[in-house]
Amino acid sequence: MIKKIIKLGLISLITFVFIACENNAQIKKKEEVTYTASLPLPQWDKEAKKTLDNYWSNWSDAKKDPIPATKIGYAYAEELKDYDKAIEWFKYSNSMKPMPENSNYMCYAYQMKKEYEEAINWCKNAIELGSDEALFRLGKVNELKGNYNEAITYYKKIVEKTKDIMAISNIGASYFELKDYDNAEKWYKKAIKEGNLESYQNIATFYHKGMNKDIKASAYAIALINTKYTKGSVLKLLKEEWKIPNETIKKGYELQLNSDEFPIKFKGELGL
Repeated sequence: MIKKIIKLGLISLITFVFIACENNAQIKKKEEVTYTASLPLPQWDKEAKKTLDNYWSNWSDAKKDPIPATKIGYAYAEELKDYDKAIEWFKYSNSMKPMPENSNYMCYAYQMKKEYEEAINWCKNAIELGSDEALFRLGKVNELKGNYNEAITYYKKIVEKTKDIMAISNIGASYFELKDYDNAEKWYKKAIKEGNLESYQNIATFYHKGMNKDIKASAYAIALINTKYTKGSVLKLLKEEWKIPNETIKKGYELQLNSDEFPIKFKGELGL
């Protein structure tokens, strides 16, 4: 009886080992999937090798894998600002496997080249492939083109999905360009409530240039002191560039100090 049990145990163990080996072989086979590009591999770049991290290994791996190719394209765009080379690598990567990241990066690269129509095409392609990030980029390209209503449409879509605070601020900026000051103010304040520091500067500009409300313009600018900006740079903007009198600036200081409208405040001395 004991021999029979041992025999059955050995058979089970052998079967288990066989199945495990077979599964490992299948996993390894999956890991070794390679891709074939329909476009030629971009030429070796001696200068890039000197500058970009892991250029040699990525260039070698990119012969059969789209991810290293995308990494090289991204490095060309972000580190070398060579958008033509970046686009070449993104297109090469896409020729192995179309990915939303490549289309989104190409949208950005064409935006930086000021080739806005091409940028829009690639952003739309990225969205079709499932990229939410491309909604923001498409809004930005339309904003740069002066298509502010289109920009607002795409910014609002990304806000609905992710509550992107930069998109919220950019909606305010687009309404400002359309001279829809009520909506500009509303969206700037939404961005400020979400913690977007850039919107303080934007709403300060809005109050000074759009509404001629220099006390409020001063208040929002002063609130930024010792966050993104120094006291000297803020006072230079208010006094020298915007020509706001000291008494008005002081009133702005008191407003931001005492009003609940300002989530952040500057409590130091202005020295005026």
